Amino acid sequence: MSGSGKMKREKGPDVDDSTQAASTAKSGDHKVNPLSPWTYRNVELFELEYEAFFLRRWQFVGHVNEVAQTGDYMTVDLGRDSVIVVRGKSGQLKAFLNVCRHRGSRLLDGRGTCNRVIRCPYHGWTYTLDGELFRVPKKENFADFDQSGHGLHEIELEVFHGLVFVRIKGDGPTITEDFAHTGDYFTAYGVADYVPCLQVSTQVWNANWKVAWDNYLENYHIPVGHPGLNRLLRETDEAEELPSGVSYGVFRLRDKPSSIDVEQKYQQQFHCANARIPERIRHKWVQFGVTGNLGIDLYPEMLDMFQLVPLGPEKTLIRTCYYGHKHPTHEETHLRELNFRINDPVNEEDRVLCERVHTGLGTTGYSPGPLSSEESSICLFHDKVRELVPVSALRDQPLHGQVAAENTRLLNLPR
Repeated sequence: MSGSGKMKREKGPDVDDSTQAASTAKSGDHKVNPLSPWTYRNVELFELEYEAFFLRRWQFVGHVNEVAQTGDYMTVDLGRDSVIVVRGKSGQLKAFLNVCRHRGSRLLDGRGTCNRVIRCPYHGWTYTLDGELFRVPKKENFADFDQSGHGLHEIELEVFHGLVFVRIKGDGPTITEDFAHTGDYFTAYGVADYVPCLQVSTQVWNANWKVAWDNYLENYHIPVGHPGLNRLLRETDEAEELPSGVSYGVFRLRDKPSSIDVEQKYQQQFHCANARIPERIRHKWVQFGVTGNLGIDLYPEMLDMFQLVPLGPEKTLIRTCYYGHKHPTHEETHLRELNFRINDPVNEEDRVLCERVHTGLGTTGYSPGPLSSEESSICLFHDKVRELVPVSALRDQPLHGQVAAENTRLLNLPR
């Protein structure tokens, strides 16, 4: 589904107004020029963004219930990097870079269960579930080899209402701190107990990751770009943008029956999933955005995770995961199927829109126009890009080979 749109300051579930006001950035009053077109197509800038936005910020991997037993593991590719999350013998989850310390082979793929150890498929180096190097074939052929210093590279891991996040480099707030009081929504839906309910879907878009994220952040394009969503939903005034970059918006199903059969059936049966959630969020879709690559859609019948994975400055992998209650009713299962039939075409519509924008950004002499109040979240996102990668604030593209050096110079300027 398209994004959380213009963010207003409204109270989340069971939140004190004074706390809310202290933690909210009101984006409706914010004006800034959009990023220059060169920033969407430059290879050198892409490398700086990859470090700032994908290595140093929290990335979604999966749900704890996908790794419930000792030895269960799941992997996620985040561009050129890959991560393993495994359930150790003590029951604790650990996250490691998915690479053998010997010659760099990827260790595991997808999801599954290890038989007590993680074994490299190349030369057989073997690691415990806690990441220690356990066995090296023909170890006598390695002169002065200290086995204890060659365990897997462990990275930061956090579980947020059952959702597993990792951070490869750097430090900063926890994912729980990033969401602040809005985590109450996840409690209300019971997300911690969810399990996978539909097959993971992937799609490659021929567009820069920022084009895709700009699109996710605004609802201005919905009436033209997504007529189905426009028939089905209307925005409410429940929306917020946190300083951390987490935002949310709430949509309500329209009372007027849609003229399209699948949409009308969804409207008619939507009440069947309402019994599990509090009254204040019934008949609604709640959507979160986590700058700048994760969308979270909370429906009464399920949850989906819309994740952008950068493959290069002009290609982005779209990964969507689906979770729901372990024991859905027949009606909830049917609603999930209807939901997928409604939202899957929306993703295809967004792919076409984003690819058209990415192509257009390469037009000689193009200069971006103004942003409407419905696109104000894009302003805050672009500010975050400029903050983390200051060279992106330049109107004109630096000379080839000078982007990183210019970025370093700007980072070192007095603030």
